[in-house]
Amino acid sequence: MERLHTIWLDETYVHGIIKIYDSIFEYLFHPIVLDEIKGEYRVINNLWYTTYHGAREFFRSPSNPYSVVGRMKVNEGTTVGGSIVK
Repeated sequence: MERLHTIWLDETYVHGIIKIYDSIFEYLFHPIVLDEIKGEYRVINNLWYTTYHGAREFFRSPSNPYSVVGRMKVNEGTTVGGSIVK
């Protein structure tokens, strides 16, 4: 994905948040999920937030089918489980 800055993944490497450079807001944060069939991460419903905490709150919603396991941590590599696609 273009201009990838940081990726945070949960303990199972299934859910996470990516930080991408943006020319208007400086950075955007997208919640991501691993597509286990393709082995790639995808942005959930084309959602974007202007803060990490906004994207993190997405996973805390009680009506959300996506749930994080444990704490999200910065991932040193950008290809855990596959590449990131939109």
